[in-house]
Amino acid sequence: MYRTAATLLIPALGALLGCSEGKRIPAIGPGYEIVILSPADDRALGKRVATILSKEIRLVRYEPTFATIDDALEEYSFYRTRKLLFAVAPAGHDSLVRMMKRATGTEVPTSFPGLWVVKEPFAAGQVLLVLTGERPALVEVLTTRGDELLEIAEETAVTLLLTNLFRAGEMAGARERMLDLWGWGVRLPPEWVVDDRFASQSFVRVWRDGPVAQLFVSWEPGRVERSPQEWLSRRDELTGLFYQGDMVSRVPDRVHASRGETPFGIEGVVLSGLWENEIYVIGGPFASWTFHCPQDDRTYFVDISVYAPDRDKRPLMRMLEAVVRTFRCGCVAPPPPEAAT
Repeated sequence: MYRTAATLLIPALGALLGCSEGKRIPAIGPGYEIVILSPADDRALGKRVATILSKEIRLVRYEPTFATIDDALEEYSFYRTRKLLFAVAPAGHDSLVRMMKRATGTEVPTSFPGLWVVKEPFAAGQVLLVLTGERPALVEVLTTRGDELLEIAEETAVTLLLTNLFRAGEMAGARERMLDLWGWGVRLPPEWVVDDRFASQSFVRVWRDGPVAQLFVSWEPGRVERSPQEWLSRRDELTGLFYQGDMVSRVPDRVHASRGETPFGIEGVVLSGLWENEIYVIGGPFASWTFHCPQDDRTYFVDISVYAPDRDKRPLMRMLEAVVRTFRCGCVAPPPPEAAT
């Protein structure tokens, strides 16, 4: 997958979304929905973007990456309070010019050709992606670099979700207490639960119910060297003990393990796929990251998973990814104050 554009975007977008002062109306709507706006006389551009952003992915079953609404730019006022907007139009098109004159947010360029991110153009806790340029160039990048555009949309959605996740409050002092007790911590919404029954065995779970979304952190002293496949086996050991028999799916093409960059800016091992429990006949998606932290002289294992049989899984996994971004330990320092999350 492409990494450059999204990697460059994250710090800038995080800084921009650090506060929402001066906006009277908060954005509404689900964080998994993107409203795509294109000129009434050139709706083909919007349909191309919608096809890219609604690409089906397979977690348990196939589901769209994002739910999309496709409408004319001239109708943008009907969507002024939606959380995620995407405008695409040839450079200088009247409909785009008119909308941008009304937008009051701060613009940040990305390395994707012609793509800008606008913070809170019409409402608090909102992001507008703007893709513009000469029409042939727009068609080319939408044809050849769709995966990169989708990745930027994903990163934007997770960052925006993190901004909105704690808007209504959070568990006071949770991360600080975890840091004091265990040397690591995460921010948590107020309804979450900290299960520390196995903390003496270096395993702590934080979770919420209805549907189940959970994160665990496990740690071992020193630098622990395991292959990606051995880390999958390690996950089975941990979840077998502490998650009542959960294990990684035995279907080979539904599980992935490789070395790569973790969400904490540290190289490690990245795991993803399906978990299953033969005792309770349940299952769902998971993602895990392992890395060595020299400052703590530990190797961390951070894992997220979902059990939600009656709904799409990607929105819940995206929410967990936002929580994971708040993880702190000795070698995962907080960002600058203006970007603090």
